[in-house]
Amino acid sequence: MVKYLSKEWAELAKKKVLTELDKARDLKNMNTSLLNIIQNVPPDNKTMYFYIKFIEGNLEELITSSDESIKQKNAEITATGDYTTFVQISSGQMSSAMALLKNRLKMTNKMKALTITKPIDTFNGCIKGIQTEY
Repeated sequence: MVKYLSKEWAELAKKKVLTELDKARDLKNMNTSLLNIIQNVPPDNKTMYFYIKFIEGNLEELITSSDESIKQKNAEITATGDYTTFVQISSGQMSSAMALLKNRLKMTNKMKALTITKPIDTFNGCIKGIQTEY
């Protein structure tokens, strides 16, 4: 079991996505980058960052960090929310679209975000298979 958002978790997530998801069928050949800003991460309520970048459906980057410098990646979409919300999304308890509709996420570029909810939920469905300690 690996700790959610740890470097080990990120490595397993990247490997899982690259080996289990088809870039055309599952990820719709999407081109986007997404920076998740995860607030109130236990045990000390710090902020964590989870960045993913896809080019033509290929997962190019998947990075987790507590270092604010990751913001320099200039992601196309930024999603900000509470740790609990991201745990629910990553564990498959809530879709990213539902989190958006319930105002559990603050999102930049909402129109672009809405066009990629299905492939992002497929991505989240894949990583929920990682044995994770939340």
